[in-house]
Formats: sequence, structure tokens, C-alpha cells
Amino acid sequence: MEAVGTVVGKVAVIMLLIVVGYFVTKRGIFTERGASEVTTLLIKLVTPCVIVNSFLGNTGTLGAYELLMAMALPALWMAAALGISLLAFRKEPPERQKVLRFSVLFSNTGFMGIPLVQGIVGDAGVIYASFGVVVFNILCWTYGYSMMSGGAKLNLKTILLNPGIVGLLFGLPLYFLRLELPGILAEPVGYLADLNTPLAMLVVGSYIAKVDLHSFISDFSVYKASFLRLLLCPGVFLLMLLLLRPREDLFLSNMIQASAPVAANSVLFAVQFKRDSELASKLVAVSTVLSILTIPVMTVISQLLCG
Repeated sequence: MEAVGTVVGKVAVIMLLIVVGYFVTKRGIFTERGASEVTTLLIKLVTPCVIVNSFLGNTGTLGAYELLMAMALPALWMAAALGISLLAFRKEPPERQKVLRFSVLFSNTGFMGIPLVQGIVGDAGVIYASFGVVVFNILCWTYGYSMMSGGAKLNLKTILLNPGIVGLLFGLPLYFLRLELPGILAEPVGYLADLNTPLAMLVVGSYIAKVDLHSFISDFSVYKASFLRLLLCPGVFLLMLLLLRPREDLFLSNMIQASAPVAANSVLFAVQFKRDSELASKLVAVSTVLSILTIPVMTVISQLLCG
């Protein structure tokens, strides 16, 4: 019961922040331009700081095998989600199909995944979750970008310098060389990393505020995609983990990220490439609300089985 309370408490805090984002957007305090600028700030500055900060104070605590598994396991659950997404929504119009499949494949590994991992697993879990963010960014800015853009030419610089890679380029030397940043650098990095959860949830709340709430009920595909994203994909991955049996903190960190709701990138890409941005916003909103129930369930089941 204590584990359930911890998970529910963390998700509840995140949902309250989303509610704040919703109301400040409705009141005109947080504008569409502001949300776009904050999103860019989160992606380009805050995310690398979150990754670097996770390595500070944890230098050299993980072996090479654990670090290898930290990269392999996110790739495994994203591969499973990719397979599921390709089998689903075959009868949907092409424009909706792209958004729906993107939403099933890409979970909110950074904005929601990392705060939950930090609260439930601890700093060691954040190191693992950082690798999940890296794998997410690589796949998102290659396959996801190509799919949502309709086959636009990929920018190699964008792929190699995505926020996850940048964070690791700074964080891994600190980790392997057992280096410690001086306080004058470590503290700003920590402060910027702390912005991740509140700012990200305000942005998610702003997306929800722009959607016609009455249209949520009538769009069955939104609930189908949410079921695939929140239950089926993590359920399949859970079976894989039971076969592989990684260490408990690695097990739980990956399960939490795999169980996270639809990534906010679905809205960003839908707007950028003129896809169905309203559908993308509904997917983020509905899956985030439903995750209040599903994430605690999947996490507690994982804790029981991996123990």
C-alpha cells in the first residue's frame, strides 16, 4: 500500500500542475506563443541539464553491464511499441493514422517519466531514465520525424545533437572519470533541472486548454490509442522484463517510462508538419488523465513481480 500511495501521490502532484497550466491558459496568462517558447526551452536547455544533474553525485556507481542494459531496454520497449503501432489504426485516414501511431510509439519519457522515476526509484533510477530519454530522442528525431513529416530529409546535425545526446556528452565523462563539478556550476545545473517537471506540466495543461472538451467523448480512436499506450505496450514489455530479469531499479525505471502517457512531441510535430494537432492534443490530454490510474497499477505490479 505504501508503494501505491507513493505513485498516486507523484501522479497527483503532476496532475495539479497540469490543472494550473490549464487555468492560466484559459485566463490568457499563458499564451500559445509562451507555451511554444517554454517547450523549446525545455527541450533544448532543461532536458540536457536534467540528464547531467542525474550523474552528479552518482559517479561510477553503475557497471558497464548495467549501462549497456540501460540503453538496450528502452530500445526493446520502443521496438515492441513500434510493432503494436504499425498493426493498429489501419482503417484510419492517413493524416490521423500518423498521429495515432506516433502517440502509441512515443511515451512521455522525459517530462513525466523522469520525475516519476526520481520520486519512486531515486537518483540511480534517473541515470537509467536518462538513457531512455536518449533512445527516445534518437528514434523520435529519425523515425518519428520522417513519419510525421511525410518523408522529409533528415538533418544529421539535428539527430546527433538532440538534447539526450548533448546531456550524455557532458554527463558520461563526469560519471566515468568520477569528476565533480564545482558548486558554481553544479548549482545552476541543478536549478535548471528542477524546472523540468513544473514547466513541462504547465505546457501539457496549455495543450489541454486548447481542445474542445466535448469532442473527447466522441473520438473512440483516442481511447483506443490510450489503451495501447498505457496498458498493452507496457504489458508486453513487462513480459519481456520477466524473461530478462534486470536489477530491480533498472526494471522499475524502464517500466515507469514505458507506462507514461503520450509524448508532448506529438503535438509539436503535428503543428510543425500540419497534421491533426487537435487529435494530438486530445491524445496527450486523455492519456495523461488516464495515467493517474494506469501508472500506479503498472508500477505496483512491476514492484511485486520484480521483487
